[in-house]
Amino acid sequence: MKSWLIKIALGFSLVLALILLVLGNKFAWFVADNEPEARLDCPVFSEGCIFKFEEQNYQVKSEQALNANKPVQLLVEGRAKKIYASWQMQGMDMGPNRYMLLSDDQQHWRAQTALPMCTNKRQDWLLKLEIDGRRIEITTVSEKG
Repeated sequence: MKSWLIKIALGFSLVLALILLVLGNKFAWFVADNEPEARLDCPVFSEGCIFKFEEQNYQVKSEQALNANKPVQLLVEGRAKKIYASWQMQGMDMGPNRYMLLSDDQQHWRAQTALPMCTNKRQDWLLKLEIDGRRIEITTVSEKG
């Protein structure tokens, strides 16, 4: 009788674990806090790239081509309450560089930023944007400086 109860309890536990796993994936319960909600490749950053969070469209770009030796005027267009940006490189600690973008109308955002110094002369960049708590990572490249 005891083994029968153990088998039922074990079977019930397995079914419950599977249900939680399916629901967890559907509702992103198991997504790590540092994982972005979206990723985007934007090879020519000065021409801009468009992405969407839910039903809201956003465009991100720089006023000029990215160059490690020049300031980067970062522009974001889209409705938001707060936007933060950080330039990083894949697999490298670039140190803290978090920028708060400013807006007069909560639709057109801008910040003067700078690409961190890379001693390896790499040109591949990762822009981490946080828009009202939602994160996107955008890969791009800079010109040879």
